Formats: sequence, structure tokens, C-alpha cells
Amino acid sequence: MTKSRDIPPTLPDELRRNLAALRLNAMAAHLDDALVRATTLEQGYITFLAGLIELEVLARTEAAAANKLAGAKFPQIKTFDSFDWAFQRALNVQLVKDLMTLHFMRQGRNVLLLGKPGTGKTHISIALGVLAAGQGHSVRFFKAADLLRELFASLADGTTDRLIGRLARLDLLIIDDLRAVPTRPEYATLLMDLIEARHQKKSTLLSSNLSVKSWGDVLGNPPLTASLVDRLMERAYVLNIRRGRSYRSEGPDASPDRPADLAPGEEDEPS
Repeated sequence: MTKSRDIPPTLPDELRRNLAALRLNAMAAHLDDALVRATTLEQGYITFLAGLIELEVLARTEAAAANKLAGAKFPQIKTFDSFDWAFQRALNVQLVKDLMTLHFMRQGRNVLLLGKPGTGKTHISIALGVLAAGQGHSVRFFKAADLLRELFASLADGTTDRLIGRLARLDLLIIDDLRAVPTRPEYATLLMDLIEARHQKKSTLLSSNLSVKSWGDVLGNPPLTASLVDRLMERAYVLNIRRGRSYRSEGPDASPDRPADLAPGEEDEPS
């Protein structure tokens, strides 16, 4: 590598401007440090250039991950680093760790998380979404009630097909907390159309504190919901923690006077 004192003083400035013009901003920002390091370590040209390019790739990868994370619209960021693995004795830890590899996404398989309130379903859902976004996958998080309302609202302005098309392209769609809500006759059809558009192509993660048998009552159309469940369940991974403990009522931060969380329709489901 040519020593820095032999480089014409205007050449680094010109190179920096050209890098910026090409939007190689990380390379431009680190150019001076890279030149000093190359001189100190007597790096060859290829080593110098490879190191500078690596910084650009790393910066772009981090920026892309940050954009994916922001686009997911998580209500808060939760990771497995903060997950209490020992607390939930009913949890199939091995299955969760298998899901953490995101192999299910490469296979286009779904994940169903079933369990009473407070058992960690939302934490697991968000943590898996954060992992996926960090690896550059497109992710979107919805509370189930919000998703149903947004799908229904799209009927008014004729944007339903466009909305479902956009959601169908997501690598991972997270539908959190399907529960008893005021229903509309259109809910089952709209959700069925969405699940059908993603079926065996993209992964959907859905959590609920309700028995699967009661989903038809929630969506207002039991026969159509049965078909929807059939598509969701096909080749799906089912994480069943219905007999788990509630972090909110039994965890280390729970109030000693707080009653255990209760939810309707918590009949046991097969794993």
C-alpha cells in the first residue's frame, strides 16, 4: 500500500466525493481511518479495498434490518435474550428453539401459539419476528382485532384486493391474540381470503387464548372458519401452552393480590 504521505492531498477528498456520489456513504465515512490502517499495517490494495467494502456491506445490512424492524410495527421490542426460559415449565422449549432457526419460514409453514393469557405468546411471537426482521425478512405484526377491522374497512373504498395482496407478500405475518371481539359477517371471509393467499407460500404466526373450536363463533361463520383453520393447520407447528403459568399473575413481578388471568374457551387442545 502506498504510504499516506505519498498520496496527493486532493486525491482522498476526490475519492470521498465520488463515494458519496455513488451513495457509498459508509465507505466515504470510514475512508480516512481505512487509509491510516492500511498504512500502519502495510496492507495490500485488495485487502484495503475488501475491508472498506465490508464496512459498506455491514452498514447497509444493519440499515436494512432497522428498516424491516420499523416496518413490522411491533408494539414493543421483545427478544429471546429477555425471555425467562425457566419460568414456563409447560413450554416446549425445544420446539421454540427450533422455530428460532426460522426454518419454518423457508418451508412456508405456519405457527400457532395456543395458551391462556400471560403465558408468553406475544413475547415469543415478537421475538421470532425480531429475529426474522434482523435477517432481512419482511414482517408485519397485527393485533387480530386490528387486522380484522382494517380488512373490513378496506371494503368501503374498494382496496381489499390491494391490501390482501400486500399482506400476502410478507415473509412473516404475525396475528396476535385472536380473542372474542364484536364480530361481523365479513370477518371470516376476509381472513379466509388472506390466509388462502398466503397458503403454503409464506408463513403466518397466529396466537390465541381461545380454543380453536371457538374461533368460528369469534369470526361469525363456523363452517368457513373450519376451512380457514384447516389451511392454517396444514403442516403447521403448534405450540400449546394452555397449562402454562401466567407471567402477569404468577411471575416475579406479579402483585401478590392479583388474581390469576382467566379467559373464556380455554378447553384443552391437543398438541
